[in-house]
Amino acid sequence: MWNDNESLSDYIDYSHLLKAVTTIIDTDDLLPCSIGIYGDWGSGKSSLMRMAEKKYEDDKDILVIKFNGWLFEGYEDAKSVLMGRIVDEIISKRKFSEKAIKYAAKLLKRVDWIKVAGSSLKYGMSFLTLGPVGLAGVSLADAMSKIKDIDYENYIKEKQQKETEDSDETLRSNIQEFHKNFEALIEETNIKKIIVFIDDLDRCSPDTIIGTLEAIKLFLFTKRTAFVIGADERLIKYAVKRRFPEVPGENLEVGRDYLEKLIQYPIRIPPLNVIELTTYVNLLFSQLYSTDAEEFETIRDRVMQTKITKGFDFTLDQSNISDFFKPSNTDFDDAIALCSQIIPVLNTGLNGNPRQTKRFLNTILIRISMASAKGITLKRRVLAKLMLLEYFKPETFTHFHDIQAENDGQIPLIEQLESITSVTTSEEEKEDENGAVELPPEEKILLEDDWITDWIQSEPKLARENLQTYFYFSRDKLTISAVNLQRMTPKAQEAFKKLLSESEAVQKNVIKTLGTLSTSEAASIFEALTQKVRQEENLSNSRAFKALFDLSREKTELKSQIVTFLSKYPDHKLPLVATTLTEGLLKNSHSEALEQLLISWSKSSNSGLAKLAKNKIK
Repeated sequence: MWNDNESLSDYIDYSHLLKAVTTIIDTDDLLPCSIGIYGDWGSGKSSLMRMAEKKYEDDKDILVIKFNGWLFEGYEDAKSVLMGRIVDEIISKRKFSEKAIKYAAKLLKRVDWIKVAGSSLKYGMSFLTLGPVGLAGVSLADAMSKIKDIDYENYIKEKQQKETEDSDETLRSNIQEFHKNFEALIEETNIKKIIVFIDDLDRCSPDTIIGTLEAIKLFLFTKRTAFVIGADERLIKYAVKRRFPEVPGENLEVGRDYLEKLIQYPIRIPPLNVIELTTYVNLLFSQLYSTDAEEFETIRDRVMQTKITKGFDFTLDQSNISDFFKPSNTDFDDAIALCSQIIPVLNTGLNGNPRQTKRFLNTILIRISMASAKGITLKRRVLAKLMLLEYFKPETFTHFHDIQAENDGQIPLIEQLESITSVTTSEEEKEDENGAVELPPEEKILLEDDWITDWIQSEPKLARENLQTYFYFSRDKLTISAVNLQRMTPKAQEAFKKLLSESEAVQKNVIKTLGTLSTSEAASIFEALTQKVRQEENLSNSRAFKALFDLSREKTELKSQIVTFLSKYPDHKLPLVATTLTEGLLKNSHSEALEQLLISWSKSSNSGLAKLAKNKIK
């Protein structure tokens, strides 16, 4: 299996992105600067940042600082943590003169002052002295109520006493002084450049995200500094919208405008295309079966150089992999053959996401390992084919599981579907074949799903395979507790939450965006919704149940899945609105499947549902 953490080894060819980052940092006239490395969850942001770090970490004149706000989430104020961490790094890595010690001491003192001011409103005044920064977490109603508790007289006396050098400083003056002292400390310690890499910011709460970004701009944005921030751009914008909920209207694009002020140079990591993903996966398997790590790195570097030389059309695949790697065993050959089979589907379904691809492949190897522990050998290509169904058509996968459980591991339906979808010499012959096999409407609808017909036709064929062991090692996906939000991208998670929102406006807005989801994202949301529906006692006012229809309406490839789900769901638990929702979804596209569901429901012990179903049939 493969490590899921960031890597210094470039399997994708990020050389152009790396060059963009380092060119900005190396150009002194562009400093201070803030660089945003944007990309979806798992797109390779952390690896790209790690590669950039590597270039500078041995330069004695450059101080490289890594900061992960997520590690401090919920413990301390984001601003003070980041500021304190940077000062501590300078202290630990540079030799200090007496002058530098004084600057550093003042900086640490101000960090503590700001930390206290942020956590306790002394005399109720800190929200007034702090201005917009302090007002970030204080609503107008809270501010007005706190005015009643302000001890103005004591506050004025303290301001006039000036007992010590810093006793009369407000937080605003602390910001200005911190800025000056920070510049002076950099100068005094002969640091040529400070580069701060901030990762996993999109995992943090909105308050931490904004606090970190504001700390950069308010306190740390000084000469000779560069900040490289890796995050999902959408989640940063979401944090900004949470920060400014009072700003009305969608057209203002507050999130975008605010982000543009804080991040000067956005660098976006695009999803991998089929060619890039093929090379990526074949390099992963080549590394897995390599016996010499140093030799592999040398060859990997040669592959990347060849890719640069030959251009965008170069692909490391079955046709040329032997030019670079010597096959060590038949497992390696099988792995490369497996790649050619699953990459087209994974590229579309996982939207060219490296981490999701790696996790899919890791799951294959985990299940093979579990089977081996029981003395069972699983065929990789059979397992991979079933896992594609498991990922992208979970309801059909569950349906096939139930069939094989009743037939000693065999699925007669697959044999029928393989027969129907086999290549024929004319449409007429195909119609004859379709007519020769009588399938129930809820199963015939599978043939109207292009994804499933392509899956049925793909190798290897499963008609004669005993699939019992394959489904046995997939049991984690067949239980209600298996809703795996980690497989959902941030975009999918956000859509899922909004579909279940109590606000109809929020629901309507997110429904408009469902068409932009990838196949994998839509499937993962559908799976999460069905699991939630199964857990609910009463579906009469279930937002999850209604959301299934909203999602299937926008992602039409899910219609076969909702038919399968409805045909197996206990009809006595269905709400009356199920008939109307189902009719609205299927009437114009899958009338036969609709009729079959209505006929089944018309015989239900649920009298209300049965009556409505009979009326719909009429």
